[in-house]
Amino acid sequence: MNIKKTANLLLNFALRRLAEIFGILISLTGVMLFFALITYSPNDPNFIFSDNTKIENLMGFQGSFVSDLFFQSVGLIAYLIPFTLIFTGINILKTKDFFLFIENNFFTILYLIFGTLFFAYYYPDTYALYVNGNSGFVGEYLNNTFLKSLILINDDIFFYILILIIIILFLISINFNPKNLLLFFKRIFSIINKDNNKKLYR
Repeated sequence: MNIKKTANLLLNFALRRLAEIFGILISLTGVMLFFALITYSPNDPNFIFSDNTKIENLMGFQGSFVSDLFFQSVGLIAYLIPFTLIFTGINILKTKDFFLFIENNFFTILYLIFGTLFFAYYYPDTYALYVNGNSGFVGEYLNNTFLKSLILINDDIFFYILILIIIILFLISINFNPKNLLLFFKRIFSIINKDNNKKLYR
């Protein structure tokens, strides 16, 4: 009986440590992807043009390749992906739940679909992403499907509907909790009030 308990404790301990390592790796991946995306340059070598040897991307050739792949496929909505990865890693670190990665990836795919469609219809032109535009080739494809005809019913209303859907899906993908946000603001206000009270009694 003691052997079983010890084995279970060791297994739980190992799984928790693995979850923590996995969470840290996911967050670090998000951070590196963020730096790769914000330092993206269309002049860097990438999977379409590779003859340029000078690399401006902070993450080197790998960063220029990955950032170009993301931008050419899903466009500007790719900027949200690093934040999803960072918060997913933090939440896995806290909860020790591996399945958060799968759940959050599902919602990431959904907001990428709606995001690429949004940019393809409303903001297709760009100067930096001159190959596939702000929406990437995914957005261009979706903009040629029946979804465009739905937007054409009333494109003013769908403009706000798509933004709302993207925001909601993004918040779900980072496991946003309004209660935690309220607690965070309450703590800030309590700290400010304590400081003010200290100043008054001095």
